[in-house]
Amino acid sequence: MSIKKLGLLFGLVGVFSGVFAGDDNSCKKDGKDKKMQDCSSLCFAGPHLDEDNAINVMGAAIYGVANAQATEVALYTTSRTNANFPEGGQGINPYENPAWGFKVGLGYRATHDDWQIQGRYTWFKSTYNGSYDTAYGGGYFPSFYANSAVDTNPANVFGTVTLYNNVQYGTYTLLQALNVYLFRPTLVTALLEISPYFGVDYINTTRRQVVVFTNDINASNAYANGGFFRTYDKNQTWGVGPMAGVSSNWYLGYDVGIYADGYFGVTYGNARSFSQSFALRSTGANPASSSQIANSLYQYAPHMNVQLGFNWSHTFDNERAAASFKAGYESQYFFQVNKTLFNSVGYFATNGAGIGLQNLVLQVQVDF
Repeated sequence: MSIKKLGLLFGLVGVFSGVFAGDDNSCKKDGKDKKMQDCSSLCFAGPHLDEDNAINVMGAAIYGVANAQATEVALYTTSRTNANFPEGGQGINPYENPAWGFKVGLGYRATHDDWQIQGRYTWFKSTYNGSYDTAYGGGYFPSFYANSAVDTNPANVFGTVTLYNNVQYGTYTLLQALNVYLFRPTLVTALLEISPYFGVDYINTTRRQVVVFTNDINASNAYANGGFFRTYDKNQTWGVGPMAGVSSNWYLGYDVGIYADGYFGVTYGNARSFSQSFALRSTGANPASSSQIANSLYQYAPHMNVQLGFNWSHTFDNERAAASFKAGYESQYFFQVNKTLFNSVGYFATNGAGIGLQNLVLQVQVDF
């Protein structure tokens, strides 16, 4: 390389070093004098408080509805003349009741380059009881997940299945998630924050469902007109694994912005399932019979969460504290957690069934 080219190279290095050195100094102005518009790329995007260390506390109310796979309660048919199998049947899924939950969080900002360690816990529970009544000429068959073999004619165990007029059901869903992660709020431009983070994800889910089939009339032929049939299913899952996400804010002005947050985690843990079918007939040599099975396995279970909404934030008390408020939509899904059992002679667990949650989030956070 010639001396001329070598001198040009060192000159360019010096120019770029001066540019980045100037950017770095602009990012480290005193908190009271710092303005968001003064930032060049990769500035710290959090509140600039007088204290070197800072703690933030977060609390949020969530209101939403959960939906689970593998929860069909019955099959409805208008062909009541044929009790052996449904003709023109329609699957019936239980209605899920909207409910309240909450989020809480705690964070600590270190002095080294404004890195923060955060903890975030989400809790949601919903319960609901409902019923279905049929019109004249119709009826309900127990679903795929009920062991209908316990409620058939004893002379032919896999024969005629009872058809029912009424279905009552109850559901219980509990979803919990804990994230512990490391991140540094970062401005890519003066008005755009994009902050990747990574950490550990813990999930714990419970799903319980009870379905009861009954008939209005109690005739001597209980297989066609009478009887009582109940199914009970309970599925529980826990798991721990890595997670990674991105938090973003687009500042519009007047302390208002649009925020987006999403993360994805893969946990490894245990899934336990229990299923019971119970039949009570008004007549016959065996008026009551039941079947129950349980299963446990270890598995990988992905979990994802996304949020989108509006954010308001403000620094006060002479730059010693900051507060923010978020209102947004959240959607999360727990894969492979609702492994309902097919309760029959040859049983198996459903694969791929999960639980999803959609809700409104109202969040308040204070930094001090």
